Amino acid sequence: MLEVVLVIVIISILASIAVQSLQKADEIDRFEATVKEMGALARAITGDDRLISGGIRSDFGYVGDIGSLPPDLDALAVNPGGYSTWKGPYIKQDFIENSGGFKKDAWNNPYSYNGGISISSSGGGNSITKQLVGSAADLLSNTIKGTIRDRSGSPPADSAANVVITVFYPDGAGSVTGSSVSPSRSGEFIFADFVPIGLHKIQAIVTGVNDTTIRYIAVNPGSETLAELRFPFDLWGPVTGGGGGGSGIIELVPGSQSFGNNCGKIQFDITNSGGAPVDLVNLTLTWTSPSAWYNKVRIGNVLFNQPNNGKGSGEMAPFSIIKTIAPGATETVNIETFDDNRDGTGTAVNMANTVFTITFSDGSTIIVAMGGCI
Repeated sequence: MLEVVLVIVIISILASIAVQSLQKADEIDRFEATVKEMGALARAITGDDRLISGGIRSDFGYVGDIGSLPPDLDALAVNPGGYSTWKGPYIKQDFIENSGGFKKDAWNNPYSYNGGISISSSGGGNSITKQLVGSAADLLSNTIKGTIRDRSGSPPADSAANVVITVFYPDGAGSVTGSSVSPSRSGEFIFADFVPIGLHKIQAIVTGVNDTTIRYIAVNPGSETLAELRFPFDLWGPVTGGGGGGSGIIELVPGSQSFGNNCGKIQFDITNSGGAPVDLVNLTLTWTSPSAWYNKVRIGNVLFNQPNNGKGSGEMAPFSIIKTIAPGATETVNIETFDDNRDGTGTAVNMANTVFTITFSDGSTIIVAMGGCI
């Protein structure tokens, strides 16, 4: 009898160990299945960057088609409002086979998602979170900038006002909308901080002659996408009288440089010494030291303002609007605020005795040598 009891005890102990091991293995399997499913849901919302066609990304999920984040997970399976741009379902067929199953984790608990940039699972007591992107702006507020040329490579110059460039994109409510700009004399244009991710059409038309060129570009999350447009005909001659690319007519007003904001802001004057207007759409500052980032450029208006994503040495700052400098005009340039963190949360950096090389979008380059600052 003692031997039988001993055997039963040993079997009970082994069974308990086996059950605990099976439970642990089951929890691991549930965790891995939930993480995998959450990854699939994230790709359904923002697209799969592994899908490439013709060298460019071809899948941008729900956001790429609609232009907004889904209000809930149901919108990935069922058109949420009769949207004409909805091309779902965006979730894989194996999730749809179990109706509503894609909305629950491996513990059969509903995922937490309310239209934001993360999906969460209570995960059997331990929270699991899938972050889609760093911020909603990475999905919904990107920038396209580019150039327009004719077949010979000439910019529009005096004909710039006759060129209309339009980008078409989903409006977030189930339809397609368009935003239009005219390029600068040197052919640059910009759509700043409002374009959602996706494959979008850009169209350029020359009014009067109605010549048209069209291109499709992929706008990736948190990106500054470049677009080069070219008409198939010779429309414009070489730029004359200044104002075009590389004309080099923006000059520094000697002795105008000064500091502000505890030596973390620089200010100087520029003048257009040419005989034609100059349209500026960006600038690039280059310096050797100290290590710092700036987050705002003002030339009359605020042209560049990214408090959480400053620009460092050698990085181009795109303008939100085109700044035109008239012939003979003088403008004050303010570049602020230099910080030791790109996101602007650090400490202001003293830029005393720093030499800046500043290149404007028209090709002009000036050197601004700052003196001491206390």
